[in-house]
Amino acid sequence: MQKKQLFADRLLAQMPSLRALRCFVTAARYESFTQAAEVLCVTQAAISRQIKELEDFLDVALFERTGRHIALTEAGRILYNASYLSIMNIAEAAEAVRRADKHALTVCVSHTFSALWLSSRLPSLRKRFPEIRLHVMVTEHFMELDELMEPDVIITKNPPRQPEYEVEPLFHDVVYPVCSPAFSERYFRGKSLKPLDLLSYPTLNLSLLGRAQVCEHVDWRVWRNWFQQGDGSEGFVENDRFESNDYRLLVAQAEAGEGTLLGWHHLLHHQIDEGRLLRPVQDALEFHDRHHYLITHKNAKLRPEYLRFREWLDEEVSVMMREWRGSEGPTSGTQSSPSNSEHIAKSLD
Repeated sequence: MQKKQLFADRLLAQMPSLRALRCFVTAARYESFTQAAEVLCVTQAAISRQIKELEDFLDVALFERTGRHIALTEAGRILYNASYLSIMNIAEAAEAVRRADKHALTVCVSHTFSALWLSSRLPSLRKRFPEIRLHVMVTEHFMELDELMEPDVIITKNPPRQPEYEVEPLFHDVVYPVCSPAFSERYFRGKSLKPLDLLSYPTLNLSLLGRAQVCEHVDWRVWRNWFQQGDGSEGFVENDRFESNDYRLLVAQAEAGEGTLLGWHHLLHHQIDEGRLLRPVQDALEFHDRHHYLITHKNAKLRPEYLRFREWLDEEVSVMMREWRGSEGPTSGTQSSPSNSEHIAKSLD
């Protein structure tokens, strides 16, 4: 018995670090150090360093590296097959222990939603319900969460369809142009603007490539296509354009006075209230068939911390959309029919 214990102790002492194994298993699963870094919320350099230390520890190469492509070596396949289920069992046990803390609520959102919607509102939640311990997970890869983690709440435009989650609309899209007061003073002062007039001045444009979930298909092409129908103008206007797939960067550029941006009401109404941005025209596009969704794990539905979070969330959304309805006027030019977004979507097919 003593010899068996000594042998087991020796194996434990010679075992690679769990952190390195976790990085290895994730990189092997996706065949990508970059993807592993995104999933584990660390840098790519950290993944490379952990795997290099693991290879040095084992004195064997685990991956064949060809440019940016990686593939498991024979030794890597042996280690992966042996360690994957063990790592996942440990992860599931840790998750079960975490869920035993009944005050912890895990909320998963996108980078843009976290930065422009959630961050400014979190203080009110923490002040109102200090007993709730909140874990916020930020990712764009919602569809890959199923085997790695199981959030209590997900807020996204593209909900994962899994039986353990319930999906319901949270609020619909409202989009309108915004710019800084300085930009408006420089370009628009004293002018009576029509919707298409904005395209004659510098604009901030959402890239077609790599665009975030928050933005879907609504960009200046959609704006132009819609209002061309209204006034018969079919000409394309060349203007000073800045383009990016990072909506947070575009918002920062709008606040810096670099151009007019198509803004989502739920993301930018605070900036308008604070005077950092304004609406140069009152025209807007309202999509009653495009929503952010609240996705709730069925196990979280009756937990008291979820019920308190949901109470707070519903109030915040109600105030936000009430502010939008209060800003509408009889001459606002808002396009509010559900069929409008259907038409716009078809125009982009």
